[in-house]
Amino acid sequence: MNEVYAYKLLDCEVKDVDRKARIVKGYFSAFNIKDSDGDVIRPGAFTKSIQENGPKSSRPRIKHLLNHNTWAPLGKIQDLKEDNYGLLYESKIGTHSDGENFLKMVDSGLITEHSIGYRVMKWERNEDDGDLTMYLNELKLWEGSSLTAWGANEFTPLVAAKGQSVDELERKMKLMEKFCETSDATDELIELMTLYMKQLHQHILDLKTTTEPARTTQPGNREIIETIKLFNP
Repeated sequence: MNEVYAYKLLDCEVKDVDRKARIVKGYFSAFNIKDSDGDVIRPGAFTKSIQENGPKSSRPRIKHLLNHNTWAPLGKIQDLKEDNYGLLYESKIGTHSDGENFLKMVDSGLITEHSIGYRVMKWERNEDDGDLTMYLNELKLWEGSSLTAWGANEFTPLVAAKGQSVDELERKMKLMEKFCETSDATDELIELMTLYMKQLHQHILDLKTTTEPARTTQPGNREIIETIKLFNP
C-alpha cells in the first residue's frame, strides 16, 4: 500500500442538481462496500482530509474533476462531508464548456459513476470467509471525479460497462442516442460519445454471442486492424 496516488471507481450517481444555480450534489465514494479490488472504505476514512484540505478548511485543496483530468476541473467544491452512505459533495459548476457539458449529461442521466484520487494512509487486512479483504481506514483525498460514459482512460473506454447486463447496456445506448440527437453540447463531446456508442454496440454484440467457443489462438493481423479501426473510425 505504498501508492502515492490511486483511483477507486464506484457506482455512485448524482444525487441532486439545480441547473439554475449550477449546484450539483452527489457521492464521490461509498462506505462498507467491497469493490472488485477487495477493498472496503470505512466510515471516517476521509475525516482528516476534509478537516485539513476540505472546502471549509484553512487550506482547501480537494478538487472536483472530470475523469481525473487535472486540466478539466468541473467546479468548486462548496461542501464535503461523510454521512451514513459515503462521501457526499456539493459543487458549484463552472460556466466553461466542460461545466456546461457536464450539466447537460447529468440532466440526461449519463453521469452514472464517480471515482476518487487518493493515497492510503491507514489500513488493515482481514480474511473473511477465505477472501482477503483490505479495510481502508484513512485516505488522503486529492480529488473526486465525475466520470463520463467512456471512463477516464480513452484506451479502456468500456471500463464502465464491465459487469453490466445487456439490458442495462442497451438502456445506456438509448440514453446516449437521445442525447446526441437532441443536445446542444459541444461537437467534441458528441464525437466522443458517438465513438463510445460504436464500441458499446460491439460489446453488446459480443455479450449476445457468448455461446461461441473460447478463443485458443492469438488474434491475427486482420483482427488487430479491425480493432484499431474501432478505436479510430
